[in-house]
Amino acid sequence: MGLIATQILTHLKPLIGLKVSLARRAAEMRNFQFGEISVVEGGLTKYSKTGTVGDFALHIQCPWRIDGPGGIVTGQSDLWKPADSDAKVDWDAWDYDKDANLQDARIAALLGGEDPVTGSPLNVSDQLVVEAVDANDFGGATICLSGDYRLVIFPAGTRGEDWRMFRPKRDEPHFVVSGGKIE
Repeated sequence: MGLIATQILTHLKPLIGLKVSLARRAAEMRNFQFGEISVVEGGLTKYSKTGTVGDFALHIQCPWRIDGPGGIVTGQSDLWKPADSDAKVDWDAWDYDKDANLQDARIAALLGGEDPVTGSPLNVSDQLVVEAVDANDFGGATICLSGDYRLVIFPAGTRGEDWRMFRPKRDEPHFVVSGGKIE
């Protein structure tokens, strides 16, 4: 194991024992919150007055997927697919952000609840607790979750931010992987 994988593991190990609590999205970036949820007054963006965050946040902008006991649950590519596979879609008018997309629908079904403050998918089960983490020297990571689920992150380019992990509400540096390397 090389230096990149070692650094990734060091930063992901604090997730062990925490559950995936919330999932939300900003455009194409998937955001997973881990641990206890708390309300943030003053908002997370200039558009909101109140929000919610976990103990840790993972923002993913590179390819990713969630595997489960029956195969792939969802992943990055499902964002550009309508939630209803039988729907006739006018592709000139369809918008993943405004219309129901498969990624959001599958994550909402997996987590099972809704955050009363933000409307984001909320984990209402005892599943999806981080049991182990793994990493590689290309900036990739695997987060093994209870219930035989895995969140797999795999950078696929040489430039641009792949993913970051940080502790919301804290004035600490973010751990950032860009182009498969530690920033």
